[in-house]
Amino acid sequence: MSSEGTEPGPGSGPGPGPEPGPLCPDHGQALSWFCGSERRPVCAACTGLGGRCRGHRIRRAEERAEELRNKIVDQCERLQLQSAGISKYMADVLPGKNQRAVSMASAARELVIQRLSLVRSLCESEEQRLLEQVHGEEERAHQSILTQRVHWAEALQKLDTIRTSLVGMLTHLDDLQLIQKEQEIFER
Repeated sequence: MSSEGTEPGPGSGPGPGPEPGPLCPDHGQALSWFCGSERRPVCAACTGLGGRCRGHRIRRAEERAEELRNKIVDQCERLQLQSAGISKYMADVLPGKNQRAVSMASAARELVIQRLSLVRSLCESEEQRLLEQVHGEEERAHQSILTQRVHWAEALQKLDTIRTSLVGMLTHLDDLQLIQKEQEIFER
């Protein structure tokens, strides 16, 4: 009666134990059997002659329920093992990964600081070199301007002396003296 492929007879009853719970909508009997073909609980009349589940794989509902309980227990055990694995991973692996991440970030920060320090040092050196170069150019320009001032001041002094001399000649020399000093005048 309880093995697959066998059918309970109409006189075999709903099975052992009391009959609480829902009843078959077609026959009004307790749903004490399980039809494996239709995957639903059925009553003894559904499994007998003229029943809609005649010839299907039938077993007692409590056997099916026990099978489901065992599957659920197995699933719970698998979930417990997964939970234990995750907890172990979180306890053993993640702290190491976290420490490695902290170490890598620290090393990366140190490298950035070193490189920026080097760049800063190079920039400061280049800044100093360029400032010295600009200062040197400025000094040369000032020196050139001073030299030009002295040169042009001397030139002005000479021109002023020549002009004064020429004015003196114009005012003190008569025509004949002026003609005699023509060469001297133009050489000056």
